Amino acid sequence: MEKPSKGNLKVPGTIINSQNAQLLTSSGIHSLDSILGGGLPVGTVSIIEEDIYGSHAKIMLDYFLAEGIVSKHSTLVASFDTNPYDIIKNLPAVITNDPEECPIRSETSSEKMKIAFRYQNLPTAEKESYSIGHNFDLSKSMSLEDIENSDICYWNGQRKETGNSMFANPAYNELLKAVKEKIKEGKFFLKDNPPNRTILRIGIHSLGSPMWLPHKNSFHLMNESRDLDMFIFCLRALVRSAFAVAVITIPTHLYHENSLDRCIHSSDIAMRLQTFSGTELENNFSLSDYHGFFHLTKLAAINSFASKHPGSVEYVFKLRRKKFHIEKLHLPPDVQEVHEKNATPSMGCGSSTKHLLEF
Repeated sequence: MEKPSKGNLKVPGTIINSQNAQLLTSSGIHSLDSILGGGLPVGTVSIIEEDIYGSHAKIMLDYFLAEGIVSKHSTLVASFDTNPYDIIKNLPAVITNDPEECPIRSETSSEKMKIAFRYQNLPTAEKESYSIGHNFDLSKSMSLEDIENSDICYWNGQRKETGNSMFANPAYNELLKAVKEKIKEGKFFLKDNPPNRTILRIGIHSLGSPMWLPHKNSFHLMNESRDLDMFIFCLRALVRSAFAVAVITIPTHLYHENSLDRCIHSSDIAMRLQTFSGTELENNFSLSDYHGFFHLTKLAAINSFASKHPGSVEYVFKLRRKKFHIEKLHLPPDVQEVHEKNATPSMGCGSSTKHLLEF
């Protein structure tokens, strides 16, 4: 993605990464922006592998779309499973401060003594300052006035193509055409020079769900898994040539591992949500403060020779009433001593408890 021209240097809701001169925009989640190195690179396609219930990936997409509306970006939202308008009207409301920020108080010496010295200097959930992005409250909905005053395009797959298509399901081709038309009409191509430069945000909900299956044809069903990665590859080529950024949620648990690998290879950024709900980890005491693992599978290789490897750091996410947050996994201190204290002491010569036969 190239830098904007000198005449349109300032693009609302974006910053330029000083390390690789990449134009970045916020995902709507401050903690995710920090993990990604400042935000989502403009001109990239990010995929979010949904958990088995799909709810948390939907929340991340809501943040992405809400950030676009508040930043005065143009938006294209697409879905087969849900009415796109219902997605927009239920976006979280923007607020000035962190929705779950607690007042800072000094720790007393007795409170510090409760923490073992070997854990005292470990980092906790970081509070960082961000130059882009807003705070949102999940318990409140965005005002209809802000939605009506925004440039939003809805796509629900009603149009059907009658001609030939390289996809088994022509809906994929129709969505690509809708994206290209929006880029052309809004003058988002790099070659365009509009008076007020802005960003096009493309949000696609549950791409490749059972609703995307073609008609019952053995040849088409055999190639259905190829539709998904082919669409992502074509969308990335289209977005790369424009001031646009796309986020797609995919129910990857419905697809074979080989199909998933092709989707990751065709995308720029790949993330996966692994919920604890319904698994043995749900009752794990050490993970009781979190709702699942967050895996950063792939990072964008923009203006560099290779993609930055996420490393071996483990991330977790937690969903509160007002906020969705991602942070590094920090296990609590060993509670074995607590269990030993609560255990019933054994009786006998080796016991510390006095006994009548002790001599």
